[in-house]
Amino acid sequence: MSDAPVVNPPQQQPQQQQKQATAAQIRRIAKARPYVPIHELRRTYGLPGDEDLTVKIRTPDGEAWIGLPEREAKLIEQLVQQGEIGLVFHEMPRARVVLGIYGSTLHA
Repeated sequence: MSDAPVVNPPQQQPQQQQKQATAAQIRRIAKARPYVPIHELRRTYGLPGDEDLTVKIRTPDGEAWIGLPEREAKLIEQLVQQGEIGLVFHEMPRARVVLGIYGSTLHA
């Protein structure tokens, strides 16, 4: 028996599983509509996001900031680099800010 104090672990609440979007889902939604705002991607897939959540991604035209979690931002970065989707940027930013995505190719 130890003389160390016994600390009761705090009551753990069931951990809420964070939803995630896959590259295929992002590609599909981008190609299904002419334009998908980033806030709609967050809402559709239940992704966290607010004005403070931005991730830097690399695009063929340089770096840009996108308001998605790191994982989904990197998926979009990969899809852009593969030419699967394009990005829509804010018109007058101090930094390049992604507002939405669109499908780069049309399927017959």
